[in-house]
Amino acid sequence: MKLALFGVGNAGTRLLDQLIHAEDETGRNFTEGHVLAFNTAPAAFEAATEIPDDRQVLIGDTHPEVSHELVSFDPDEDDTAVDSETPTDADSAGVDGDPNLGATVANDELPEIRRSLDLVDDTEVDAAVVIAGLGGGTGAGVSSVLLEELGSIYEIPIYVLGVLPAASESDRRALTAARAVRTLVPLADAVLPVDNEAWRRNADPLAEQYETINETIATRFVSLFAAGEADPTSVSEMRIDPADLRRTFGVGGLASIGYATHELDTEDRGFLYRLKKLLGLVDEEPSGPTDAATVKQLVGRALGSKLTLPCEVTSADRVLLILSGPPSAISRKGFETGRYLLEDETGTVEILAGDEPLPGADTITATVLLSNVTDVPRLSTIQERAVDALSAFENESPA
Repeated sequence: MKLALFGVGNAGTRLLDQLIHAEDETGRNFTEGHVLAFNTAPAAFEAATEIPDDRQVLIGDTHPEVSHELVSFDPDEDDTAVDSETPTDADSAGVDGDPNLGATVANDELPEIRRSLDLVDDTEVDAAVVIAGLGGGTGAGVSSVLLEELGSIYEIPIYVLGVLPAASESDRRALTAARAVRTLVPLADAVLPVDNEAWRRNADPLAEQYETINETIATRFVSLFAAGEADPTSVSEMRIDPADLRRTFGVGGLASIGYATHELDTEDRGFLYRLKKLLGLVDEEPSGPTDAATVKQLVGRALGSKLTLPCEVTSADRVLLILSGPPSAISRKGFETGRYLLEDETGTVEILAGDEPLPGADTITATVLLSNVTDVPRLSTIQERAVDALSAFENESPA
């Protein structure tokens, strides 16, 4: 699936940068330069190594309420997840965590935003994705305005990849994220939240983990959306295509991604086979009698893995399975076994499936998309916290 990617705010900029890097690293050309990053704080662009300068759009730089002064902060006093818009030095500027100000700035800057959108040709892509930290003022506020604008001019699906704040972040950010989810879900064709709380490692400061988290999320995102975008060297009648993704996302709501890999055993290959592969005379791993069992186990691990948004898998309306790897290692029997497992585990018969032939690969990857999940404990926790925070803020307000 060809995508136009729009990073918004600090987390959105960082994730977009990582996704462009993943595109280059994997050889899956899924954006082909159709990217933009929007921010109200110029410092966030300084760390971007992959986003071209002409695709970095600063908005609000003349707005009287937007600050470009950096305020120092002690991470030991505020242990929060960097990549859902932590108030680090780079994050302290801009709209200072105020989503209402973020939306106001975006509305005021719509002419500039529209001029920037001219750099992206929506006729050359299959969908658009807005990437943002949902707990931040720019991420939440500007994203809502951008989504409305894209919806008014694009005829392609528009998805959201949104980072949820960790439990250690402030009540204000939880409230902003809860409101953002409520606002963005009706505007987008689907929303894929990323739960920072689930992906953090408790033993280490979160400020040291954001790069690893971004790499992990980018791997899953690319495995899902960019499947089939590498130069095709093998034909498959079950090859994944954009229509499969659009149909799976077609029920809307929240979505989550599961992912698992299986390394193929190449130790016991015969000398003749290894010699032929060295000479480029073979480009596939041979099938084995355990293919079906291996694929079934792999699909089960993907479904039971740490999801981008932990949820009850039985609450999904539709499921998509993508198997990536050497064509002969992905047998039809294994494919069907994996589908049956998903039907049993999720309780839905709406299971779509496709493969991504990767001749010469030494692993098989299973990527599972759960669409319109409704049983999401972490989101319920954020919403409950937001209600309490709103009540506390109202009580603190002067009469």
